[in-house]
Amino acid sequence: MNPFKQIISTSVICAMLVTGCGADGAKARAQTPEDTIHTALTALRELDMETFNACTNNKKGDKYLLFGDLLKDKAQAYLPLAEAMVSNLSWEINSIEETGDTAIANVTIHNRDFSNVIGDYIADMIRYVEEQHRIGADISLLIQNIIDEALHNPELLVPYLEACTEEFAADVTVNLSRVDGIWQIHLTDSLCETLLGYAGFDNFSEDIEPFIKAAEQFLNNNLKRWGVDLEKHAGQWFEQIGNTVNNFLH
Repeated sequence: MNPFKQIISTSVICAMLVTGCGADGAKARAQTPEDTIHTALTALRELDMETFNACTNNKKGDKYLLFGDLLKDKAQAYLPLAEAMVSNLSWEINSIEETGDTAIANVTIHNRDFSNVIGDYIADMIRYVEEQHRIGADISLLIQNIIDEALHNPELLVPYLEACTEEFAADVTVNLSRVDGIWQIHLTDSLCETLLGYAGFDNFSEDIEPFIKAAEQFLNNNLKRWGVDLEKHAGQWFEQIGNTVNNFLH
């Protein structure tokens, strides 16, 4: 992957995954696997992370698989992003096989298809870099500012999410287990990706992929000529991204 694309993608995806509100510690009241699925997904759609965390393994230690629990003074900036990602979420439970304290459900997930959001955002940033270079901007500083914006101004992504009109339906397998009489969903990367409408997971559509590749080639051909050693700065920028995400999650 082109370093610029990788850095921007990582920044934006991190901003998405640390989005959220509420607290952990609620007691799940759902008494059956079916109830648990309905309760958890309704809570996710409503961004009731207290209930969602109680019905899933979302929280692992002091970290989260999906929509990390931000401090209240930080969370407000991320709420529009989270709301846009789950406002159209819906589902149907097709079947459930329960065996003792485990259950496997087949569920159809519906949401808007956000698979091009990151691609569209990166494409616009690359266009912006090219335009700014033409007027003599410091490209290295410009890229640093773009990364900072991706991390600290997540609301910039909301228009990209809202512009997505295509919807999808995907069948997923949901695994549950019962501990002390309480059913809990086991989240997986695949399930999380589907619930979020494939936002930010580098699976661009055929429409955007050719442009992204052309833009990457443009950057590859010009960064050295512009005097930007992206590889030299990449490690430092990734460390900054990691530290920022760490601060959000703790």
